[in-house]
Amino acid sequence: MKVIRDSVHGDIELSPEEMRVLHTPEFTRLHGCRQLGITHLIYPAAKHSRFEHVLGVLHIASRIADAWEKRGLFFVGQNGPRLRAILRFSALLHDMGHVPFGHTLEDEMPIIQKHDRPSQGKDKSRMDIAVRAVLQGSGNAEFIEPVLQVLKAIAESKDDDGLYALVASKTIEPDYLVLADIIGNTICADLLDYIKRDHLMTGIRATYDDRIFRYLGVGEHRHLEMDPGSGKRVEARYKRVVINLVKNGRVRNDALADLLDILKLRYNLSDKVLFHPKKCAADAMLIKAITELGLTEENLMDLSDDGLLDRYRDNQLIGMLRRRELFKPVFSCGPEHVSSYDRDRDTEELVNEVHSNTSLRTEIERQVEGELGLRPDQASVLIFCPRMKMTFKPIRALVTWKDGTVKRLNELEEKHDRLTAKQVALLQEIYYGLWKMYVFVPPLLRSRGAQIQRKFLEVLKQKTGLIVSVDPALQHYLETGCSDYSVGRLLGEELERDPRFHQLDGGGQASVAAQCYSKLPSDPWDDSFAEQEAPPVAARQEPGAVLQQIRKIIDAALAPHATVAQSPDTGAAVQKKLI
Repeated sequence: MKVIRDSVHGDIELSPEEMRVLHTPEFTRLHGCRQLGITHLIYPAAKHSRFEHVLGVLHIASRIADAWEKRGLFFVGQNGPRLRAILRFSALLHDMGHVPFGHTLEDEMPIIQKHDRPSQGKDKSRMDIAVRAVLQGSGNAEFIEPVLQVLKAIAESKDDDGLYALVASKTIEPDYLVLADIIGNTICADLLDYIKRDHLMTGIRATYDDRIFRYLGVGEHRHLEMDPGSGKRVEARYKRVVINLVKNGRVRNDALADLLDILKLRYNLSDKVLFHPKKCAADAMLIKAITELGLTEENLMDLSDDGLLDRYRDNQLIGMLRRRELFKPVFSCGPEHVSSYDRDRDTEELVNEVHSNTSLRTEIERQVEGELGLRPDQASVLIFCPRMKMTFKPIRALVTWKDGTVKRLNELEEKHDRLTAKQVALLQEIYYGLWKMYVFVPPLLRSRGAQIQRKFLEVLKQKTGLIVSVDPALQHYLETGCSDYSVGRLLGEELERDPRFHQLDGGGQASVAAQCYSKLPSDPWDDSFAEQEAPPVAARQEPGAVLQQIRKIIDAALAPHATVAQSPDTGAAVQKKLI
């Protein structure tokens, strides 16, 4: 066995057959795909790769298999060694379909297919192509079909009806459901690796108790399905990974506590890292850049994260990412700030259309930019809108219960166990609060934030029927912590009060407004730099000093628009200043 030293799990052993997998060019590509995408712009040490992660998943999956073998579970008998081999290859290859910045481009704002999408007929998914190439090139071709079946089971695991139909049709071997659960399910090797690895590499001090491994076992999940012969629903049973929460008819509070701790860590990672506002800004910039460049999944599969950023460095947004010049939020809202009066479509459906329809988002962005006179050749307004339930993580772990049956944890009711049901319901509920829709702009445009925010709300309602309001916390931050935003809003209000401004046509108003905003200084105390107390300046202490400066800017912008009109009554020259 070859030993590889890992920063999280220590020594990881691999067989000669597995080492040949690691040396294929398709697999070594994972060195260049970061596990957390562009998160290193916020957490500088988070540069660990998918290569490291899949080794960790293999290690944990093998640890589960070792424990079961000692207990005489599943990996025993004549077929045991082959099942272990399939498990380990599947763990190594479960992320093979990832492109650079995969989750950003596949999930947050999808512009390419998901990495784990199964093949459909003659249409081979990139996961299928990559797995076949690796196993063929490493001399492990006999494992191609079993591994693809396990990976298909992982991809379909959120839908019991669909998954079990594949087993019934012999598309997936029944035992492979257990292998799929070990690698990728609610509590699985994938989660147990990235929870430790991602927290460690972002510098967040959090981990779980390894006792969770003691509670994992194999049970029978009872499922009602249609019998083709009788046309009635009958009970079928499938072997699945379960968490043993009950001992001698009583809930093991220690096991339940360990399980809930892991689920809380998963939420903690989502809140602090995956949906950090600055990461969302970077993701929005990256998504827009890839869309503008017209890159496909075929193009992306040939690139690493840094290779993509380097090859397309001339793109405006990618150039900004390379310099860490991130866009700033001027609008955000949570689920509680969104509503609609559309009779035919509910709010979630309309939000998901904004999420999935790249053309619609671009249309809204362009209209906001156009009506405000922003530069048409540069991306100025970016919408970031994940799918409303993307942040929601259902707690679908299968657990053994007091009556001896296997149940989904999120299906437990208060009549089963009041405290357990309430804790699980709360954990699921708080995930909804992670969802946010953002509007980001370049730092120099935050002075026009109030104007952009108002126009976005107007255009969004016009295009989609969604009625949204800004998150009060962000609004408070913009008004009290961003001098460029607050001064820019004051300038906008003064322009609106000036009667001369309204005598101009739309193009003239946009031109003068752009000129005025360009004269405003940027905020030297924004959060791009170390937080510090802004020193008092005399101009800030004088009442009306800021307003006086704004009036000077406006008057200077109006001066070229002054015209002389002839009075029809007296013929005297009357000076009129038009904005």
